[in-house]
Amino acid sequence: MRRAVPFALAPLALALVAACDNVSTIRGFSPSPGSVDKLEVNTQSREDVQRLIGSPSAVATFNPNVWYYISEKQEYWGPKRPWISEQNVIQITFNDSGRISSLKYYDLEDAKEITMVARITPTSGKELTVLEQLLGNIGKFTGPAKQTGGSPGAPTGGGG
Repeated sequence: MRRAVPFALAPLALALVAACDNVSTIRGFSPSPGSVDKLEVNTQSREDVQRLIGSPSAVATFNPNVWYYISEKQEYWGPKRPWISEQNVIQITFNDSGRISSLKYYDLEDAKEITMVARITPTSGKELTVLEQLLGNIGKFTGPAKQTGGSPGAPTGGGG
């Protein structure tokens, strides 16, 4: 009987260990094998690049001649927050004639952590409390509009 207990718990232990495996997801640009290696500087146009590897993930905001192809691999384990384990960026710059002028490759080591600025834009005017807002409108309303004849509302063209 004592020997049967460890054997009965073995499948449960294996199931728990298997459930703790890392889960990974790949997001973004996923080229077909060898397609990026076919890119050549000064020979291929934008149309060639799109036909070969597809549309860019992003185009530079102030320079439409710079295209980015971005991919990343995220992993997580159990309840932990996901982390980026791989990141690849291909920067393709085109010259004025629309041909590739440079290719640059970046990975996770080239990435920089950017912290958001916590400043608040000041607004002019006075901040009112809820009570000031409610009481501030007392006396600002006029009574019902007095009609001097005719119908209320906007004048109409008649319909002649």
